[in-house]
Amino acid sequence: MSYQFIQTEQDEHGIVVVTIHDPLARNAVNWVMNGELVSEFARIESDSNARALILTGSGTIFCSGGNIKRMTAEGKSLEPPNPSLREELFPHEADIRKVVIDLRRLSKPAIAAVNGPAIGSGIGIAAGCDIRIASTQSRFGWVFTRRGIVPDDASLALMPQIIGYSRAYEWGVTGRTLSADQAREIGFVNEVVEPDRLMAHCRALAMEIIENVPPLTAQAFKLALSEAIERGLEDGVRFAERAQRVVRETNDHAEALRAYAEKRKPVWQGR
Repeated sequence: MSYQFIQTEQDEHGIVVVTIHDPLARNAVNWVMNGELVSEFARIESDSNARALILTGSGTIFCSGGNIKRMTAEGKSLEPPNPSLREELFPHEADIRKVVIDLRRLSKPAIAAVNGPAIGSGIGIAAGCDIRIASTQSRFGWVFTRRGIVPDDASLALMPQIIGYSRAYEWGVTGRTLSADQAREIGFVNEVVEPDRLMAHCRALAMEIIENVPPLTAQAFKLALSEAIERGLEDGVRFAERAQRVVRETNDHAEALRAYAEKRKPVWQGR
C-alpha cells in the first residue's frame, strides 16, 4: 500500500518497519498521516506474516508533535476539521488519539526506534509502543503544559503505567525536555544506543521475539498483560487463564516442547 506521509517495508521474517516521513514539517503529525498510521496498524494486525513492528522517523527526527507553526498562526491547538458524529461522540477514536490507542491495542510487538527528538505527540506515539529504544541523539519533550494545554493524545493515560504517577506528574507538569539518558533513568526508555546501531538493535530485538516465541503466544501475552494493567487483578487473571487455554492447544505449543526436548530451534507454524 502506498502512503503520503509514512513509509513501510516488511522483510521475510515478518518485521515491519514504519517510518514517519514528512521532513519539511520535521515529521510533525497531521490528519492524513494519522489516518495512514491507523490503516497500516490495522493491516499489520490482520497480516499473519507480520510478526513485529518497528516504528521510527525519517532523517534525524522521530516526531516533532503537532505543527507548532500552524498552532501559533491559529492561536490554538489543532483538531481535525468537520469531525463526524462518531468522532464527536467517541473522540478517543479520532486523530492522534486513535493512533496511540491502536498502537497499544496491536497484538503484535511494537518497538519504537527513537532516532531523534520526540516532542509533544511524538511522546504519545512512543508511549503507545511496547518497547522504546533511543538513539543517543534523541530527546524527549512532553511539553504540552508549556503550551498551555494538557496531553490529549493518550499519553497522559499511559504515562503512569510506564513510569509511575510521581515521575509522570513531575515530567508532565514541568513540561521538561529530557535527554535519552534521562528518559532511560525514569523508565520511559528501555535502552540507549549509538545512532548507527539503533535499527540493527531494534531488528535484533524483534528477531529474538520472532525466533523464540510462537506468534499466537506473543500476541496472547501482550493482550493478557494489557488486560491485567487496565482491568485489575481478578479480571486480568481470568483473561490470562483464557489465553492459556487457547495457546496450549496450538501446534506451536507442542512444537516448543519437542524442540526443547530435542535441543533444537523450534519451527513455528502460527497455529
